[in-house]
Amino acid sequence: MSYTFDIGDDTIWAPANSVARIFLGTVKTLSEEYHVPSGFGDDLMGMVEIDPTDFAEFVQRVLAERARSLHLYKSMMLDGILPILITLATRGRMAVTGRSPEESAYLEEVRSRELPMFASSE
Repeated sequence: MSYTFDIGDDTIWAPANSVARIFLGTVKTLSEEYHVPSGFGDDLMGMVEIDPTDFAEFVQRVLAERARSLHLYKSMMLDGILPILITLATRGRMAVTGRSPEESAYLEEVRSRELPMFASSE
């Protein structure tokens, strides 16, 4: 079994249940911490709809927090989820841009990895 993360009729990611639950828990915590909506809708029996506008703003905010962070453990934790967020934004054709040299460098490094994130149709 797996979850599906959809934008409209397009599934952009279909991770295993445990991966999806950990991911969504982390997203919820970041959304609360940074006081910005994540763009992820309710979990409807393993199907999650993404609002592209809110999600792009959320990713932009997490990216900014990571670029500004001087705290080793905070940076390490954000490094665990931010590449996934950036990859999902890219798959969903959402613009996430580097607004500082640090953000641009981080985006370039993540995008060069080309993380495999298979959707159910792949």
